[in-house]
This record gives sequence, C-alpha cells and structure tokens, in this order.
Amino acid sequence: MNKKNYWCYRINKTLGKFFFDELNDGRLRQGWGWDNDQDLRNLKMDEGAGRNRPMFNLVKKGDILLVPQLPDWGSVAIVEATADWKDGYDFNIHPEYGDYGHIFPAKYLKKFTRRNEHVSGNIRSTLKNPSRFWNINHYEADVEQLVKAEVEKLSQVQDYKSRMESSIGNAFSETFNAKLFSDKLFEKMVNQFNGAEWEYALVAGLEKLLPSSYNIVHVGGHNEQYHGADILIRIPGIIPGTTYGIAIQVKDHSGFIHNQVIDQINKAEAHWQEADGLKIIDKIVIVTKASKEHNLNLQNNSDGVKFIFAEGLKELLVEIANQHIRINQGS
Repeated sequence: MNKKNYWCYRINKTLGKFFFDELNDGRLRQGWGWDNDQDLRNLKMDEGAGRNRPMFNLVKKGDILLVPQLPDWGSVAIVEATADWKDGYDFNIHPEYGDYGHIFPAKYLKKFTRRNEHVSGNIRSTLKNPSRFWNINHYEADVEQLVKAEVEKLSQVQDYKSRMESSIGNAFSETFNAKLFSDKLFEKMVNQFNGAEWEYALVAGLEKLLPSSYNIVHVGGHNEQYHGADILIRIPGIIPGTTYGIAIQVKDHSGFIHNQVIDQINKAEAHWQEADGLKIIDKIVIVTKASKEHNLNLQNNSDGVKFIFAEGLKELLVEIANQHIRINQGS
C-alpha cells in the first residue's frame, strides 16, 4: 500500500457554497478549466490550466487534503482522495460558471477552524501559503491529530474576533457574485483605458499583486521594436547577484491576432540577456479584448509564449482588486 500523503489545496473562495455542494457529490473542482482543450489528459491549451498538473499526477487514493475557506468562511475542510487523481479525473465545464472543468475524486470528512485550540502553529502557518497546491507531509502528525479529533471540538472558536470574521466572511461569500463583479470590473477597465494606457495600468496592478521584491517597470515605447516587451518584471534569484525576468507584451486588440506577435515577444530573450544579463524565464502576451476561441493559432506555439486573452485578463483583474481590498483593509 502506498504511503499516505498530505496536501493543501485552494479554491475560489468567493464560491464556497458551489464548491462544497460539488464536493458533497464526490467532485472537488478546480479552476482554469473553461475550454475542452484544457483537459489535463490531453492538454492542448494551457492559459493557467497547466498549474493543475502537479495535483493531477501526485495525489493518490487515501491522501488527505486541507482546503481553506470550505465549507464556509474561516473554516478548513479535511478532504480525502477517493481514487488516484490521474485515474479518477474528469473534465466537465460547469454550465452556470463556464469554468471549473477539472474534477478530482474526493470526499468531505470534516472541518476545523484555524484558531481552534487543537490546530497547531504548523498548520496555521502553512495555511498562509498563497499557492494553489502544496505538500505538507512534514506536518503529518499535526494533520492526523485533526483527522482523529471529534468534529465538535474542531469547530469551537476561542475568541470573538474569529467569530466576527467568520460571520462577515460567510455573509460576503453568500451574497457576492464573483462573475458579475468580474464582468463589471472588466467593462470599466475597457472603457477607462486604451492603447498604451493599459500597459501603465497593468504595471500599477501587478505592483499590488506581486511581492515587493519584484521590480516591475514599463519598458514599452520607441525601443520596444528591439526588445519586444511593454512590461519587464525582474525577479531576484536565490544566488546573490542573479536576476530573472518575465517579459510581457500588451496588445489592446480584439478579434483575430496575427502570429507576428510571437516574433515580437521572442526578441526579449536575446535583448535582455545582452543588455542586462537577464535570463528571461517567461514570455507572456496579454490581449485585452480578444477571445481565446478566435485565436487557437497562437495557443499551441512552440516558442513557449503564453497568452492571456480577455477571459484570463478578467481573472487577473479580479485578483488585483482582491489584493487592493486586502491592503486597504490592513489584512
């Protein structure tokens, strides 16, 4: 029998009731699954779906997963994989949300509140990790203590602050329409910005979203013809003096986008290596108004260029907005 593994797994926390209803039917869903070409069994279009491959490949029957903000705000669900995820995986886009097509076989066991006396500091600490999916085998004993504890004891919250935050969060998740917010925010951004203005707006947004150690600068303009980028993100390496780069090209276009955009962003690798000693580790093209469905010619390129179309830009803007709200609330 394979050794049991332990994981943490994040969902879209604004749709907690939807995810919990699905989980009660044995389906643990995940996002960036809005197109049949994002099926992990035959992935033809990434657009973020590829980030789900580690969970697809690694989670085995009997593994335990901790899922924050499920079944309600402030709680963490303890979930068990009911089959190897590579074998039990299904892809079925939800008709109401047009997303969350990745379905993994799992069952709900129980929940706990973070500030419960039975929850260790190790668990509280790892739950702060912003990743979508990560391994916590080193906290096996801490997780097993929660698995074996009585349900009633795990739901007792010790302080008024936690109870108030839970009430506020639950009310928010029950009334907040994530799709409506996403559509309205995107509409306002499209009406507010055009052309190169998008480049500056995205620099400001990415500065809120990404760690402060990242250097995010606008590099578009006349010299763009030589280096192919509008935005350059410099990321410090773990070895002192090393820096990596992400080159971003922004196209405020709609409809069909010509393959020439790939040649343009490809200039970034050689230029920034020669000019700045910078190793480009990601090349991204953001197309503000065009749909991915109209540009299948771009998505399967062999140059490693990633595309964010209007649908993906909506998600990015919502993440920036969420971070803006958290900062202004001091959380």
